Amino acid sequence: MNNQVFNVEKSVEEYREKSPLFFGPDPGLFDTINKHYPKIWSLYKKMKSLDWSEDEFDYSQCNLDFKNCPKAVYDMMIRTLAWQWEADSVASRAIAPLLAPFISDSSLWAAWQRISDNEVIHAATYSEIVRMSFDDGEKVLKDVLAVKESLVRLDAVAKVFKDLQYASHKYALGEMSADEAYDYLFMAVCALYILERVQFMSSFAITFTICSANYFQPIGKAVQKIAQDELEVHVGLDKEVLRTELQTARGRAAYNRLKPKIKELFDTVTDGELVWTDYMFSEGRELIGTTVKHVKNWVLFMARDPYEFLDIETDHKFPKVNPMPHLENWINIGNTQAAPQEQDNNQYKVGVIIRDDETEIFEADF
Repeated sequence: MNNQVFNVEKSVEEYREKSPLFFGPDPGLFDTINKHYPKIWSLYKKMKSLDWSEDEFDYSQCNLDFKNCPKAVYDMMIRTLAWQWEADSVASRAIAPLLAPFISDSSLWAAWQRISDNEVIHAATYSEIVRMSFDDGEKVLKDVLAVKESLVRLDAVAKVFKDLQYASHKYALGEMSADEAYDYLFMAVCALYILERVQFMSSFAITFTICSANYFQPIGKAVQKIAQDELEVHVGLDKEVLRTELQTARGRAAYNRLKPKIKELFDTVTDGELVWTDYMFSEGRELIGTTVKHVKNWVLFMARDPYEFLDIETDHKFPKVNPMPHLENWINIGNTQAAPQEQDNNQYKVGVIIRDDETEIFEADF
């Protein structure tokens, strides 16, 4: 357990020595002289370069659009906003605060702290959308809370975060060992990955399809900023943390031990997104420019990356071509799918590890 806020006894030699991301020596100076995880540091810098504010947009046109759009469009946008608002509210409280007791690397702390702040901006943006797009924001708040299906949609990921909260507190109090806490931590990073890689991307498909029909353009521009954050930084950090941990004996052992739970989580989330899509198109609701089949294929298109990255078996058939090409007007699809080197180069595959002290690639038995 980390029992010092500032480790005054940490030597220069210890700063030079690469410490683990988690459960390492008590932290001392915030160290950018010795960047042991340069990819993580670059993601932190990228997040800073994308900085924006929730009050940059004027939603007055959206007030008119909500009053004049077809009922199906209104219902779909409200349901999508409800889930996005709730999900980012959860994420804003579940990253840095719960992970803090475990983190022992300056760059990772900086990145997750910045991302937590970023999730606050996302949640505040959805709140501002409601406040400024409706004559009676409190009535819409009540309507949002009444969408029970969106709360069910969050259940699987929220449960993992709840378990992490328990472990975080126990570990900080010295009532849980690092070995025991590590499994909760590993599952939480997997939950972040599937939340940001699949669930957020699924919701953006509805938002951007509605906006492509020339409704709610300011909302589209705001959500475009959110999607960029998620794709270009958040998902990248989730993967980099998992990739780094899978290069350690502890990470590989946890992966082997937790693989059935990871599969259950991924399956529950992915299947839940398909059920949610049916719900969105139920009661005769339709969207110009897409169908329920297209959106379901988009869900699977997004899910392909986490399943393949962590070598999780599934009966799902993943499309290899973007089933909703109009979304490329809103988000960079190239940042949502594994780059060619991640698909073909052994160093990116879960079952293959690169040793830190050599360039040699060797097979890992896990």
